[in-house]
Amino acid sequence: MPISSPDQPWWRRPSWWLAAAAAAHQADGLWQLRKTLAWADQPPALGTSAAEPEGLRFHIVLPVLREQGHIADALDWFVPLLGGFPGSTLTVVTTAREEREREHLVDSLTGLRAGQITGQRFPQLTDTEVTELAKAATASTAGVLPRHHAVRILRASPLTSQIVGQELRTRPAGPVPVRHVHYEGTGRKAAQVNAAVERITAAGEGDYIAVYDIDSRPDALLLGRTAAFIGQHLAADGHWPHVVQQSARFTTQQVAERWWDRNLCQGAARLQTLWTLRREIPALRRYSASARRAPQTPAVDTLRRGLAQTVGHGLLVRVDTFRKVGGLPTFTVLDDVPFGYRLTIEGIPVDSLPHTYTVAAPEQVGELLAQGSRWFQNYLDYPACFTQWRGEGEGVHRHAAALAVAVFRGGTWMLATPVTAACLALTLLPRTAPATRVTAATALWLGVVAPVRMLGVAESGRAPGAVETVRQCGQTLAAYLLKSAGPALAIGQWAACGTRQGVLSPKSNHRAAMSAPAGRNAL
Repeated sequence: MPISSPDQPWWRRPSWWLAAAAAAHQADGLWQLRKTLAWADQPPALGTSAAEPEGLRFHIVLPVLREQGHIADALDWFVPLLGGFPGSTLTVVTTAREEREREHLVDSLTGLRAGQITGQRFPQLTDTEVTELAKAATASTAGVLPRHHAVRILRASPLTSQIVGQELRTRPAGPVPVRHVHYEGTGRKAAQVNAAVERITAAGEGDYIAVYDIDSRPDALLLGRTAAFIGQHLAADGHWPHVVQQSARFTTQQVAERWWDRNLCQGAARLQTLWTLRREIPALRRYSASARRAPQTPAVDTLRRGLAQTVGHGLLVRVDTFRKVGGLPTFTVLDDVPFGYRLTIEGIPVDSLPHTYTVAAPEQVGELLAQGSRWFQNYLDYPACFTQWRGEGEGVHRHAAALAVAVFRGGTWMLATPVTAACLALTLLPRTAPATRVTAATALWLGVVAPVRMLGVAESGRAPGAVETVRQCGQTLAAYLLKSAGPALAIGQWAACGTRQGVLSPKSNHRAAMSAPAGRNAL
C-alpha cells in the first residue's frame, strides 16, 4: 500500500510532514547558530576584562596510546603553555594496554597475504608498518606473513611509554612539573585519566583537571580567557565553577591524496563545527543557566536543564568535584558523554567557555567513518549509565529526561543521512507536489546553504563568493549524506559481535602531522 496518494492534499502526505519536520529542525539549528556566533569568540568590550583569580592551577592530563611520533611536539606545546600559572602541572598517561594490543595485532596479522594488510583494515598501524608488513608477506615463501616477521616489524618501534620516559630524561627541568604515569590496568582513556588524578595531591577549589587529546592545541590566549572566565564566575557566584567546557571547531589539513577524501573530510569537519555551534554550546548554556536558577518543581527544573553533553577534550573539572562524582566512568566504551550524564543527574553546572579553539579532524574517509562509529558509542552507553546510577542523583525524573534527550540526539544523528537524502529527492523529483518541493528545498537551504554562509562570514568577515559557496555547500551536503554511516557501523558491530568492547582500542593512528591553529584559536 503506498504511503501517500496523489489524491491526498499535500498537507496530509507523509512526504510533506517529513520535509516539514526537517525544516523545523534545521530552522531551530540556524537560530541557535546565530545566537552562538553572537556570543562566542567576540572581542571583549571595553572595561569588561577580568583578572585571573589567585590560586588557580591547571593540571593538564594527556592520555596517550600509540602516539610515539607526537610526544615531543605535545611536550613542546603544553609545557610553555602552563608557565604563567604557578603550581600547574602536566601529566602524560601511557598505558600497558598498548603492549597487549601490539601482541593481539601480531596474532591477527600472522598468516595474512599482502593484499589483506591495509591501513583501512588495521587503522592501528602506521603507514610505514603497513608497507613493511605487506612487503614481508610478499617476500615469504608461502606468500603470507610469518609470525616472526610481524613480531620484528611491530616491535621495531618503541612503545609510547618508552618515548615519554626518554623525552623526560633528556629535557631540562623547568618551572612546570611534567609527570609520567603508566597505567597498568586494562581500562581505556577514562581509566588513564583517573589514574593520573590519583597522583595529584592538590585539593584546593582552584585546582582544575584539564583533559586534552594529544592533537589538542589550546594556546596561551585560550588558557588566559579560561582563567578570566573562571574569575568572572568566582566573583559572580561566590565559588569556583565546578566544570568548564572548552568547545572546539574542526578543520583538516587537506593532506589526503584523493580528492574525495579531501572534500568529504573538509565537509565533515565543517558539519561537526556546525554541530558544536548549533547544538553542543546552546545545550550547555541552557543547562548551566537552569542549574543556577532557583529550584522550582522537579518537572520544570528537569525540562529546563535537559542533558549536559560534555566532550572529552577541553574538559576542565575541579579536582574535588572530579573526585566527588567518582572520576570519569570506566564501565562504558567512551567517557565524555556518560560523564555529562553523571553531572546532569547530580545537578552540577557545566559552564561553556565563550571562546572556541581548533582541533584536527580526520583526513581520510576511512578514519572519518571509524570516528563516527566510535563517537556513536556514547549514545549506546546511556542505558548502562542509567543501570549504574539509577539509585543516585536528584531523582528518577532526571534520569528519564536525560535518557529522552539522549534518544532524541542519537535518533537525529541516525536519521541525518536518510532525511537529507529524502529532502534532496523530493526537491529534484519532477512528480513531487509543489508545496512538498518548496518545504524540502527550504530544509536543505536551512541546513546547508544558510549555515555555511553564516559560518563563512564569522570566519572571514565577509560572505563567501558564489563559487566558494557552491564548493562548501557541496562538501557539507556530501558530509550529511555520509553522516549516518558511523551510527550504522556502531550498531552493526554490536549486532554482529554481541559486544562493543573490542580487544583493540577504537582509535586510529594519527596519519597527519599535528599543527597549531593558524594565528588564533577561533576560526
